[in-house]
Amino acid sequence: MENIFLIATVVFWSSLLLLFHGYVFFILSLPFLSEIFKRKQKSEWNDLPKVSILISAFNEEAIIERKIANLLEIDYPKELLEILIGDDGSSDKTAEIVKHYESEGITLVQAEKNAGKAAMLNRLQKIAQGEILLFCDANTMFFPNVVRQLVAPFGDKKIGCVCGHLILSDLSGTPLGKGESAYWDLESEIKKFEGALDRMVGGNGALYAIRRDLYSPLPTKKSVMDDFFVTVKILQKGYFCTFANGAIGTEVTSKDAIGEYRRKVRIGRANFNYLFSYLPLLNPFRPLIAYLFFSHKLLRWFSPHLGILCIISSAILAFSGKPFYIGIFASILLFFLLALLKIIPQAYYFLSMNMAMLKGFFLSFCKQKGGGWAREARSEETTISSIWISLVGIAAAFMLVLPTNASADIGLSAEIGSLTPLEEDGIFNLDFNAHLWYRFDQMVFLGIGSGYQDIYGHYYVPVTASIWVRFPFGSTVLPVFTGDYGYAFGDDKRMIWKLGGGVDIKNGDRSSILLLAGYEKLRSRGGHIYVHGGLLLEF
Repeated sequence: MENIFLIATVVFWSSLLLLFHGYVFFILSLPFLSEIFKRKQKSEWNDLPKVSILISAFNEEAIIERKIANLLEIDYPKELLEILIGDDGSSDKTAEIVKHYESEGITLVQAEKNAGKAAMLNRLQKIAQGEILLFCDANTMFFPNVVRQLVAPFGDKKIGCVCGHLILSDLSGTPLGKGESAYWDLESEIKKFEGALDRMVGGNGALYAIRRDLYSPLPTKKSVMDDFFVTVKILQKGYFCTFANGAIGTEVTSKDAIGEYRRKVRIGRANFNYLFSYLPLLNPFRPLIAYLFFSHKLLRWFSPHLGILCIISSAILAFSGKPFYIGIFASILLFFLLALLKIIPQAYYFLSMNMAMLKGFFLSFCKQKGGGWAREARSEETTISSIWISLVGIAAAFMLVLPTNASADIGLSAEIGSLTPLEEDGIFNLDFNAHLWYRFDQMVFLGIGSGYQDIYGHYYVPVTASIWVRFPFGSTVLPVFTGDYGYAFGDDKRMIWKLGGGVDIKNGDRSSILLLAGYEKLRSRGGHIYVHGGLLLEF
């Protein structure tokens, strides 16, 4: 056990320090780095350049007319401004609305079928005549001077990309919406400091501009984050990327938590799809860019992996009996409780964001039919009321909060099987488990579990906090991972934890047959191997 505790200690502190660096130490280091390594731009503009505004739109009839009106109010010479709107096979009236404004200088580029944002941007870029390409989303509203502000830094010939300042507002009132708004405020501050260094890692697809001759065609076989891909390629070519604080655009969050979560999954998947093409940014001969990419992006993308390592290692160290590690693990459980209860919106957002990133990571290994659209409604278009449903759980009133527009958010599972002590082969003990689950999505379930165990003639009723991860590999037979942690009550009381896995065999849209096996540790009772069969129902 001493070796196990030693390994757990190394894993715990390593993962914890990396997480703190990505979310705390890195941010604290930016003001000092921006002062020490601040780059002075050399402006050489004589005449204003021609600018092409590129918008890839799909089913945007609710907002596109307002967007066009906003574009027509831009304070920039009309003869130097080109506006191209690509309708990517919309099934609504988006193209029809845009056509009404062709006489006012709006150019419609229509695709016969939906091919995805990347494909449309590639097409628009080939048509564009401007020296500077300005990319934005249909729902991003500009301040009138936004083009002048974005163009100004390009007077320095080494500037290849300029990112604008997006102000994200939350009108949805959901914890994810509030968390996203707060997170984006912090992200904007980070971009300001990176902009002072002219080494901003990753633009903002809602509002950024590049030199036309530095555009790298976007891949279309799998989904891609166009702003990050284009920005990275510009950095790799030796040019700089900066931030224009005065180039302001406004946007609102998704109208509901589910939409925001799905958007984060797509972002995570797109980032991991092309991870290896971004790794050259870790070039040690460009240490500042390597530091920014590693700290700001790479650690964020892998924070769910580091978090899992941190949780597992802290749970193991809690068995050492040291008050410090027991307190650490209790603090982790408290954080999860506050997040799931949505008492602290930022905590719920952080947890959901990392779960979405983890799902995106696994989805990046699956086949994909290109980068098609999966549009989410926004809070400015409609407001949906929610009814909060709470369930009493273990410890300090474990509650789960569900919106009415979610489907199949509750699951029930029941399993029966046997426990075999590791030290005594051939001895089988009865083991029955049942769980109540809250489903974040098709992949991640969190819940509470209980059941009945008969071990050596002693009976136990375990009460655990549980996690269920269903990996998206396959269509009917899906691999799963399970974990439980809590206490077993009965003849005596003992700490219990389980780790296992198996397969989830789909038996329809809302039921599955379960075949599971794993390891159970009952304090002072030794380890056991369990084998279960069961059923999962989703409502």
